[in-house]
Amino acid sequence: MSDTPAYLIKGKVIDGTLDAPIQNGAVATRGERIEWVGEACAVPDFCRSPDYTVIDLPGRSVLPGLIDGHIHISFGEARSEEELALYTPVEFRTLKAVWNARKVLQAGVTSAFDAATTYNIAQSVRDAIDSGMFEGPRLAVSGRQLTSHQGLEDSFPNGMEFPPGQAGVLVRSKDELIEQIRYQVKDNVDAIKVSGSNDSFITPDSLDGSAFTYDEYRIVAEETHRLGRMCTVHARSRNAVADAARAGFDVIFHASFIDDEGIEWCLRNGCVIVPTLPLLVNAIAATGGAQNPANAGFQREVDAAITNLGRARQAGIPLVPGSESGWSPVPYGQWHARELQIFVDDLGMSPLQAIHAGTLGATRLFKRFGDQVGRIEPGRYADLLVVDGDPTQDIALLQKPSRFDWIFKSGRPVDRTPPAPRRQMHYERHKMFLNGIFHYDQDAGQGVLRR
Repeated sequence: MSDTPAYLIKGKVIDGTLDAPIQNGAVATRGERIEWVGEACAVPDFCRSPDYTVIDLPGRSVLPGLIDGHIHISFGEARSEEELALYTPVEFRTLKAVWNARKVLQAGVTSAFDAATTYNIAQSVRDAIDSGMFEGPRLAVSGRQLTSHQGLEDSFPNGMEFPPGQAGVLVRSKDELIEQIRYQVKDNVDAIKVSGSNDSFITPDSLDGSAFTYDEYRIVAEETHRLGRMCTVHARSRNAVADAARAGFDVIFHASFIDDEGIEWCLRNGCVIVPTLPLLVNAIAATGGAQNPANAGFQREVDAAITNLGRARQAGIPLVPGSESGWSPVPYGQWHARELQIFVDDLGMSPLQAIHAGTLGATRLFKRFGDQVGRIEPGRYADLLVVDGDPTQDIALLQKPSRFDWIFKSGRPVDRTPPAPRRQMHYERHKMFLNGIFHYDQDAGQGVLRR
């Protein structure tokens, strides 16, 4: 028998495209790659040799590993800007990030986009995973996001020095924009990210704020693309979305207040939107719901996003799910498929369309390996989930890793035996965001409050 791992997995094959699933299908893998896919009755003779381990359980579905379009592996489930930027040493952040990467993989996420790091932690975790030192999803990473004084990341008083632990870098001129892009590309980031809006500006009277001018967005997009990297932006307000899309950014994160102009520019320039609504939905649920006056801003944004992103989807803008894992309301390993449910329940997608968005559709975010993942197709990486049930009928199954019989990355089963670590107080301070009280009960299939 060969030492190269080989599997023959039978079940309903959902291949990541919008094609109808193969009801009685099979997938053959050898080594890192998918070798064959088709009807179970047509399995080729070479797949019937003793080299292949056969997985054939009733009522199972086989689909590509999930892709999360927005995580922050270096944030460590921070509960405040202060905890993130000031208190946790870089060494401890890095160790937590490696540990948390395994939890992401154990939730069925085999690829993820890290949408802003502290220090250079995300790059280091990506490279450690790629080298085989640690288990985790394939990562594409941004560096620290570029911010002006009006951007999200310049959140501390002017009398303070800009914190070195912040997930951003303050730029004060167009020359500094270009310098930072070149500096981060030298550090081998996969994408440049800009902090295009400050969330405190999102009020009923002010939805137009943008941290940069259109000309500055254009400079960023042109230099980023010249250097062969993707260009992404944190943009909730309508002006930030429209200006970044017009400038040719590849990915718009959030876009809750996108308007007709923003939709037009996204369509014209082929932008992708990653909403990341689980963070807001969980924050509301954990703090008294919509009835709590303190949640008015969050609820207003969720309501606007459902309306505006629904229109954007109908217009043809691709949506990719993102969990925003890294902040305390969305712990690693627990919420990565939540936005798929939101896509179905609130934005009008069918479960099959949502699965496509979270697999093959999400590969738009990955230049380095996007054509190697996200679809069950010969030659691609054997990143697979074997699920007890049919997620094309019940999308909530993908939020229940307890229903995953197998998770494969590169043709090898993921080790799911280590227990999840308990959160310990180390360097964190008590001025915290939500105090880590919200988590996902996999068996119940819903979010619950810690008591």
